[in-house]
Amino acid sequence: MQEEDKSILDELMGMHQRNSGTETEGLLHQQAEEALRRRREQLEQRTNQLLALQKVTTSIQSTLDLKEVSQQVTEAVVINLGYDHSLILVLDEKENVYRGTAFFARRGQELVGEVEQVMAQALLGIEIPAVRGFSRAFDDATDGRATMAHNLYEIVEPPLTRRECNAVQELLGSKTIICMPLLNRKRLMGAILAFTRREDITEVEAEPLSILASHAEVAIENACYYQQTTEMAQQLAVTAEVSRIIGSSLDIREVYDAFTREIKRIIDFDRASIALVEGDRLRFFAVYTDADVGLSQGDTAPLEESATAWVMEHKQTNIETDFSQMSHFPIDKQLLRSGLRSAIRVPLCSNDRVFGTFNLSSRRANAYGEKEREILEQLAGQIAVAIENHRLFMRVKQHEADLERAYEELKAAQDYMVQSARLRALGEMAGGVAHDFNNVLAIILGRAQLALEESDDNRLKKSLQIIEQTALDAAGTVRRLQDFARVRVDRTFEAVNLKEMVEGALQMVESRRVELSETAGVNIDISTELAEVPPVAGDAAELREALVNIIFNAIDAMPDGGKIMISSRHENSWVVLSVRDTGIGIEEDIREKVFDPFFTTRAPSGSGLGLSVTYGIITRHGGNIDVESTPGKGSIFHIKLPVSNEVGEKADAEHKTRQAKGAKILLIDDDPEVIEVLGLMLQQLGHWVRGITNGRDALNAFKEDNYDLVVTDLGMPDTSGRDIARSVKELKPETSVLLITGWGVQLNPEDMPEVDGVIAKPFSKDVLSEQITSMLPAKLQ
Repeated sequence: MQEEDKSILDELMGMHQRNSGTETEGLLHQQAEEALRRRREQLEQRTNQLLALQKVTTSIQSTLDLKEVSQQVTEAVVINLGYDHSLILVLDEKENVYRGTAFFARRGQELVGEVEQVMAQALLGIEIPAVRGFSRAFDDATDGRATMAHNLYEIVEPPLTRRECNAVQELLGSKTIICMPLLNRKRLMGAILAFTRREDITEVEAEPLSILASHAEVAIENACYYQQTTEMAQQLAVTAEVSRIIGSSLDIREVYDAFTREIKRIIDFDRASIALVEGDRLRFFAVYTDADVGLSQGDTAPLEESATAWVMEHKQTNIETDFSQMSHFPIDKQLLRSGLRSAIRVPLCSNDRVFGTFNLSSRRANAYGEKEREILEQLAGQIAVAIENHRLFMRVKQHEADLERAYEELKAAQDYMVQSARLRALGEMAGGVAHDFNNVLAIILGRAQLALEESDDNRLKKSLQIIEQTALDAAGTVRRLQDFARVRVDRTFEAVNLKEMVEGALQMVESRRVELSETAGVNIDISTELAEVPPVAGDAAELREALVNIIFNAIDAMPDGGKIMISSRHENSWVVLSVRDTGIGIEEDIREKVFDPFFTTRAPSGSGLGLSVTYGIITRHGGNIDVESTPGKGSIFHIKLPVSNEVGEKADAEHKTRQAKGAKILLIDDDPEVIEVLGLMLQQLGHWVRGITNGRDALNAFKEDNYDLVVTDLGMPDTSGRDIARSVKELKPETSVLLITGWGVQLNPEDMPEVDGVIAKPFSKDVLSEQITSMLPAKLQ
């Protein structure tokens, strides 16, 4: 016989004994019927509970969502089993605590709202460590025993205080709490707390709760396994995706964006950042945030006393649970002011060295625990690899850039060497040709000038003048050839007014500008913005020629017309003259060659010599020239010339008319024709001349006699003119030496201290006279 039936029978027998002799049989019968009615109600209630539990069991076993299972169980405790409130706590294996996961109340909606608010702060946030000795109720649950208490603190103190437990129990109006274990295969999965206003609950009344727990513990265990498996699968998916991104990209920004996006799938955060150590400071980069804490991408902060410094020292993850309760680092206060409450900082390591941290912050307190630490430490290794790969990639890129720059510099140096070698070869060729031509032209010019002095025939004089001018023009051609080869070093500079020089150049190009306008309808507008600048040291005619060449080049670059602007400015010890045009521009590969001799893009009409001549002139003046150009938008040529400090003054009229006479001159040249022409010129100027074609014989003659002046050629078969000059100075230092040579414009007198003067062939008799007069002593003038 069941225990309940036996108790009813005992009750009936007791009533019979009490009423025997005093009660009527009708009363006994009535009492028996009442007992049986209560029994039927109890049986009906049990039957309904069991049917309801069967439905609940089917429902909770049909889902693997832990929250859904927990919520259905708490609702069943209240709705189906008749309790007032219920709370379920489930084991968190990773953190080894029993944590409140679901709560349900029978009361009205207003009270339910108040209760849920309290539960959010207390019961649902409760965490009871899964260790023996911490909670008597959970120790009993571990052993499979249910606990019935009249005070909540008997079950959940700690972690709640007695005051908190009393406040919750008073709000709920509960007098009895049952802690029913969720024990599956001798493993405690958690517990159900059932709250009721009744003072006592019999074991029989508690049996449906035990039955519900036996079914719930299986469903909860399955849900926990499923949740763990799902979380693990999601973590593996995130890890795999991060690995894929790191392996497919070296762009740290792209990697970081994908990294934070993937982490967001498994760990919630409101701010993410990477802090890298740079000396004694931290640099933040790749910052993702919804909260402004004053540290953005690229900002720095002191390393000392920072969370990263703590992580570096301890080589472990740092977790801050609630900044409002306790802040360990200066940045915690900044985070708290921005609404953030908790943070986790994971070390980024390379070769067992912490070089930074990966940081997550949340607006929720206690947002990060052991589970998040384990996940992030696994992923931090990959982000550390990505950062190291990025650093290596940047070093490689820098190395490539250095190599590219070195290659360009080497290429430029090679181009310069090739150009220099080409120009040197051209210079040697031009120098040799110029020397031979100058010797020939010296004879032609000298003979023509001598003949002009002696002729009275006007027709003959006209022919001789044509020969003289032709020889001078030919000499100019030779000098131009030397300019092309950039071998001229002769300096006869004066102070040049740049404004006057520009005006002169504009006058020279005006006729061509007008011709283009009238014949081809091409309008060229030329304007100037000339600042007041100091004079430059130079030859005005040569500088004017250089500018004209650039202006002509600009005009050729504007076949449909355009504008040319000429401006000047003063920069320190330089004067800069700029010529800007609105022409077709110059391609980059061509721009490097525009100053090369014979290079032209306008063949066959162009000779390719104009800009080369300009380059030679500017270089010979100690300046430089470069060009900026954008194809389709025009070009700018910049000429830089040194400011004039000390330049030779023009000889005054009195000096030009002064002429020495009566000097005794030793003339040395290996060409008899030159000896004869020079001798005749010197004799016409009133001097006594002895000509010798051999250097050794000339030195012997110098030793045997006294001469006022020695005039010698530079290049001779047996000895050079410089050797003769040195020998003369050793024998008689007071004797002047004049060097006359076809190499004249290629020689710098400052490099020849033994020579008192240099005349370049060909030359006029006036130049010869002026030079000799300046070198002879005053008694002969």
